[in-house]
Amino acid sequence: MWNFLKSLITYNERLKDLQAREERYRLITSVMSDYAFVLYFDEQGKIREGWIDGAFEQITSYSREEFLNGDVWSIMLHPDDVERDAEDNRLLAQNQKVYNELRIIRKDGKIRWVGGYVYPIWDEQHNRLAGIYGATRDITEQKQAELLSMQSTNEMTLLYKISLALSSGQDLYQELRAFVRELKKVMVVDAFHIGFYDEEKDLFNYSLFLNDNEDLKLPPRSLKKSLGLTWEVLSKKQTLYLPNIDDPQTQKEHNIVIVVDAGMRSYIGIPLISQDKAIGVMSVQAKEVDAYHAEQIRLLETIAAQVVITSEKSRLLEQLQQELIERKNLLHEMEVKNAELERFSYTVSHDLKTPLVTIRGFLGLMSKSVLSGDIEAFQRDMARVVKATDRMNQLLKDLLELSRIGRVLNEKKNISFGSLVSAAVEIVHGRIQEKNISIYVQENLPIVFVDQPRMIEVLQNLVDNAAKYMGEQKDPKIEIGFEGEQNGEYTFFVRDNGIGIAPEHHERIFGLFNKLDAESEGTGVGLALVKRIVEFHGGRIWVKSEAGLGSTFYFTLPVNPSA
Repeated sequence: MWNFLKSLITYNERLKDLQAREERYRLITSVMSDYAFVLYFDEQGKIREGWIDGAFEQITSYSREEFLNGDVWSIMLHPDDVERDAEDNRLLAQNQKVYNELRIIRKDGKIRWVGGYVYPIWDEQHNRLAGIYGATRDITEQKQAELLSMQSTNEMTLLYKISLALSSGQDLYQELRAFVRELKKVMVVDAFHIGFYDEEKDLFNYSLFLNDNEDLKLPPRSLKKSLGLTWEVLSKKQTLYLPNIDDPQTQKEHNIVIVVDAGMRSYIGIPLISQDKAIGVMSVQAKEVDAYHAEQIRLLETIAAQVVITSEKSRLLEQLQQELIERKNLLHEMEVKNAELERFSYTVSHDLKTPLVTIRGFLGLMSKSVLSGDIEAFQRDMARVVKATDRMNQLLKDLLELSRIGRVLNEKKNISFGSLVSAAVEIVHGRIQEKNISIYVQENLPIVFVDQPRMIEVLQNLVDNAAKYMGEQKDPKIEIGFEGEQNGEYTFFVRDNGIGIAPEHHERIFGLFNKLDAESEGTGVGLALVKRIVEFHGGRIWVKSEAGLGSTFYFTLPVNPSA
């Protein structure tokens, strides 16, 4: 009896000690941010019994009883972490401990990160997992800090890649294309539009317009005629974010113009600012509602500043290249002019000197004729002097006319090329009629933007030359027409079936005072004059011909008047 009472006293003392220890543990766990657990499983892997203590309810917002008596874990586990949890369970089933970091969905819908070690309780007899135990803590703040750090790193990497993409040396379109590829790696981009605004012309030009990866080429559009989100961003010079453009209140507050309907919902419009002036808009859009958060918008604003720098760089580079081309053309033109000036100097000293020598020589003969009373010889020599002075006068007129091209021009205007042909043919009508030449003029000739008197002069010279060098052709004819438009130019021609020109003389005939037939009428300035007029209109002139097979003179004029 005594032994029984003694054992009972000892048992009570131990029970009190265990209760005291359990109370101390409960006190400790009640102030911890962790919770500890022990769970036992039945043969089907379901929770048979268990124990949880600590901050479980504060972390999960579920009670211990709810967790132990129902399948709460499958509800709590975040869908994106199901596979990771399955891998942890596979390791535990192999009697291995695990450290896991998972997201849980609290009872109130909030998402928290939890992490901790889980140890297996192994049933040696049946060689199976009989339960688990461990401790779990709330690591949400730590994960958020990690995610922010990772996001910052990703942003820096993205900005670096975008900087490379936007300074690749390619044209602006290719640079923007490369930039969008990088941007899609960090956020949803279902549509990306970027364009620049010409305020004077009220035209918004799209440098890139992507919808669902489809690259659309849209014509420039007037913003003031159809005020939309783009105009709102430009005029206010502020970023505009609309989480849902289909929202009735949003549509009431903003004038939304859909350029291409591709089902976009979220809209971000960021002004491109240069020297405190909005020069364009960058827009990123998504099909889902409220697809962007503040940090992503901030990142896009940083990128927009980089885009402005790149566009300015591209513009300056293009301007520099244009200036280099213009300078190269100017140097070439100066070389041509210097060569022409050398030929001119020689010609003046030779061709103008010849009539003077003739006049001086015949004056001496005329003096002798007067002294000898030979009136007939005097009159014959006088006629030769008059002819020499007439030639000199014509040379001086031609030189003056040639020097005026480029300095004295009439106002250009739109005029039918057919009417120019009619005027030129009428001027040389006498020579055409004299040689019984048939003239064929193509119908439906285009409208050209030219200096009318000068262009008539071109056609007059070409038709007159064709008639002059017709030779003994039994069926002489001249054809005037149009070969079409190519590379922004109209190509016209004047074709004859006359004596033709040998290929070795094709370039020479356009030179100053270059006459293939020294005895023919004229001074040799005509084709040089034609060439200069055509070139001052922005065109080119050349000839295709062979001796005895007629000639075709081609020349071009720009289609676009601004050219």
